[in-house]
Amino acid sequence: MAAPGAEAPCALCGAAAPYTCPRCQRRVCSVRCYRGHGACAEAFYREQVLQTLQAERGSPPGRDRLGSALRRLQRLREPEDPAGPGEDELWASLSPAEQEEFLRLLSSGEAAALLPRWRPWWWRRRGEDADPQPPGPPPPVPAFPSLPAPPPSPLLPFQLPNVLYGYAFALSLHNGDESLLPELPAAAVAVSAALRSRCPFSCTAEALEAARRDAEAAGLPLCPLGRAGPALAVAELLEAGAGAALGHLERLLRAGGRCSGPRLRERFGRARRKCRFLRAWSLEAAAGPAVAAMAEDARGVHAALEAAGPRRGPLIEEVE
Repeated sequence: MAAPGAEAPCALCGAAAPYTCPRCQRRVCSVRCYRGHGACAEAFYREQVLQTLQAERGSPPGRDRLGSALRRLQRLREPEDPAGPGEDELWASLSPAEQEEFLRLLSSGEAAALLPRWRPWWWRRRGEDADPQPPGPPPPVPAFPSLPAPPPSPLLPFQLPNVLYGYAFALSLHNGDESLLPELPAAAVAVSAALRSRCPFSCTAEALEAARRDAEAAGLPLCPLGRAGPALAVAELLEAGAGAALGHLERLLRAGGRCSGPRLRERFGRARRKCRFLRAWSLEAAAGPAVAAMAEDARGVHAALEAAGPRRGPLIEEVE
């Protein structure tokens, strides 16, 4: 946005800067300085790729996927700038080989490699004494015995690894960008059967295998954490305190529901109540052996997958 009167200096090079970053309000003089001014530019380009990656399965190839990214680009265009090419023109300007390569990058998940690396909040940094915590305060949760529910099944604990797999998968797939709503919580629900319905699992490995299969069945891109990475993330989340992750997922589901239609809002509401129930249970069971045992089992699954290499196959057979 052009400033009235005298132009302030560019925050990067000091030249006259007629433009303002719509994210951080820094003054910039050119596209080059905008691209080089840090996290805002990184987040902008990340959104373009991730928006396209989250196009619904079965959507028409090419133009529809490119159009969603183009609409986001147009939001940051200066009012006085000339209009850029439309969706049809931009897609038609690519050669058939370029169109094919563009769609391959999206469907394979390789486009995520072009994005800045995101550091999950549950990774401890060297020299840090404080426990890692997700961004934002968790919603309040009542004591587990006070919740209006029948006595829990002995298989209840194994719902937790399945939900945490969906949380870690969705958050890493979207590079931790919580503004991508409702896509981010929708991915978590698509990966976790425990968030969608009552789905019992008999062990940690079965819960993780179910999540991996659901991610493939939903047509989601390959997880940036790799094939084995989500299992390790589940172990780390259990060790860091599953209640923090569940509280974060509750907030994401609530925010996603606010910008969704009635059907998706209802689905997110059910998933949010499941998170609340599991969080109450996990806070009560945190000092007990169940959570620690599941974390150890998840690390075993991760080790088996690492040893097996990139091939695809059921987790259960690999760890038994």
